Amino acid sequence: MGKMTKQQIQERQAAIMNQMDEMEVKSREANGGAIVFSDEEAAKYDALMRESAGLSAKAKALASDAELRQIRSNEEKGAKLREMLKNCVQKRENATTVLANAVTEGTDKNEYGNLDAGGLIPVTIREIIDTKVAGIELPDSLRLVTGVTGTEIIPYSTNDVKFSVNGEVQKVGEQGLDFAKIQAAPQRVAASVAVSHRAIDNAAFDLLGFVTFKLQKGWAIFRALHVYAHGQYTLLESPFAKVNPVSLTIDENIGKNLAKEIAKMYDLGFEGDPEIIMDKVTEVDLAFTKRIPNSAGDRTVVEDGKCVGYNYKVSPFIDYAINAQGEATKDANRYIGIGHFGYLSEEQHGEFRFNVDAVSSANFDRGTVVLGVSTDYSLTELSSRVNGNKSGKPQAFKLIKLIEASES
Repeated sequence: MGKMTKQQIQERQAAIMNQMDEMEVKSREANGGAIVFSDEEAAKYDALMRESAGLSAKAKALASDAELRQIRSNEEKGAKLREMLKNCVQKRENATTVLANAVTEGTDKNEYGNLDAGGLIPVTIREIIDTKVAGIELPDSLRLVTGVTGTEIIPYSTNDVKFSVNGEVQKVGEQGLDFAKIQAAPQRVAASVAVSHRAIDNAAFDLLGFVTFKLQKGWAIFRALHVYAHGQYTLLESPFAKVNPVSLTIDENIGKNLAKEIAKMYDLGFEGDPEIIMDKVTEVDLAFTKRIPNSAGDRTVVEDGKCVGYNYKVSPFIDYAINAQGEATKDANRYIGIGHFGYLSEEQHGEFRFNVDAVSSANFDRGTVVLGVSTDYSLTELSSRVNGNKSGKPQAFKLIKLIEASES
């Protein structure tokens, strides 16, 4: 490959990280949690690490002064992270090292091998990076609020003032404005990331970037799944889990019928433009369906990045259901989600907490160090109680169950 631009370097780096992650996941699934590579796989893994190191050098050569300062800062943090993980493997006698804070009491003190002492913040997982995972792009109007402290109380009005026609001296009936509140219900969410000793020991490899990539990727998948998936699960419910699906046939009238379902939401007072969620097969179907049946033009239901004139996102997770145990499975049917995502409050509460398990016998035998992350997270649907709604169902979200047209 010839001279690469900064963007091309970033895209290739992301592809390498994704490929390495997939190799590790595949190996653990095949070997009971252990990362065991064949000679061919090990050579490929090492080649990817070398290529990544070379790309890092190219990025440094192209960097501006400000970018170079940031790269050097990340290299310093990466070196500290690598040293810390090596110390966890080689010097710690217990199975767990707490990175988030110092352990100052008891026989297992860790006064210096922690984040505060080292001035090290190893990962930031608030931003979503580009990966090869389909369907993790979230609606433009959805905003994740991070670092929320305590339990948020969201007040809302349940009724409106009504004007009436009265005589010149007739007393006007007084009206009360009623208010209620919705309380966010954060749940603990956690993940563990296994990193191979091979990756830790390679001094030229961007270990910090690899760990960050793994966490960001998992966080992006988790968010997309829980925002989009339906099903009657009890914790962290998607707004689409609380509505009754509306069945529409994928026929020549699908564009009109979709627009009518959106119009019904408008008539309830939700006047902004919603966003539509569909899987890739549905996108293709609608891209080859005329918007107006039997018309002379070439306009289709999906065209120019819009679906019947509204923004849409493509995600397979709209077809997934999550049960009460948190297990996600793909539904046999296809769905379209319609949502005013400003009525979904997504919040990360408190801090992300990190933990390293380096020398437990299980992880050591697998040749891995496991970095655990834990935080509190909530999804709160806000439209179910506004405008005096008594149904308990969201008014700003709708789930369309697609029915295949009968073949003649």
